[in-house]
Amino acid sequence: MHLGSFLLVAMLLSACSSLRVASDFDRDANFNSYKTYNFYPKGLEKLAVNGLDKKRMMAAVDTEMQAKGFTKADKPDLFVNLIVVKRERTDVYDNGFGGPWGWRGGWGMGWGPFWGGGMRSVDRYEEGMFIIDLLDTKTKMHVWHGRGDGFNLDSFKNREERIVVGVKEILAQYPPQ
Repeated sequence: MHLGSFLLVAMLLSACSSLRVASDFDRDANFNSYKTYNFYPKGLEKLAVNGLDKKRMMAAVDTEMQAKGFTKADKPDLFVNLIVVKRERTDVYDNGFGGPWGWRGGWGMGWGPFWGGGMRSVDRYEEGMFIIDLLDTKTKMHVWHGRGDGFNLDSFKNREERIVVGVKEILAQYPPQ
């Protein structure tokens, strides 16, 4: 297989990867008693994303909560708190042809000593973790915590779809089994 074909396949596979999701919950909470929800207003004020992404995240949560049988209410049983944690990420890609001997390109193509090393590229971007917390409005306590880690915040390609899929994957773990 040609190097170009290999790189294309690798890029396509990495684009299809999903978030790494996990959840935790209060073992004493009665999850069957929760029927209504709304967004935690103080949390929305602090949500560190642009207005478009905030709207997308809220719409995705609305869709998933309603699919689970919840009703949005002014005085809900649960508050949904959304958090996005950002961090700088650097990925280094190397073709593996390092060392004193290997394939060399340019006019002197062929096997022999390197005059500049293998092909290497560096990709820097912001990676995010989506957190969805469910808070019992009566006890003012967290009852469920879900997160999805590994969302490329710098990429605008299929962004809305990735937010929808990410929220769906996180909330697939609710209610806890």
